[in-house]
Amino acid sequence: MGMPEAIKAKWFWYSIFCVLCWGAWALVSKLGTEGISASGMQFIFAFGFIPVALMAVIARRARFERNLKGIGFSVGNGVLSGIGGLALFAAYRSGGNTSVITVATALYPVITVALALLVLSERLTRLQAVGLVFAALAMIILAS
Repeated sequence: MGMPEAIKAKWFWYSIFCVLCWGAWALVSKLGTEGISASGMQFIFAFGFIPVALMAVIARRARFERNLKGIGFSVGNGVLSGIGGLALFAAYRSGGNTSVITVATALYPVITVALALLVLSERLTRLQAVGLVFAALAMIILAS
């Protein structure tokens, strides 16, 4: 039996790396909120993007994007990410269970799927719909 095709794909390994980074990010976020406020965390958190942004610019040889629609969505992404980050840091700081908060907020793809269905007219298979129901049930069980 051979390896599943997904394991051979670049996207799979980028996704694994993302999960590892975001898993560590959640832990570091919780530890940070034990010492500073959510707004302080969000402000200082932004400085972590500077070296990453500089590396991205260097890797692209300082070629900047010109598509205004894409730039607008990117700025919107930053705004929504910032507001979401504030809410997450506030949740961590409130003394809630880190593992429950992290899992509950990690269910954001349920919202993404709903928006993709409404805005992008995408479709789900029955199995994918069942998966969404289980994800919603998991959140209810975890929050209990």
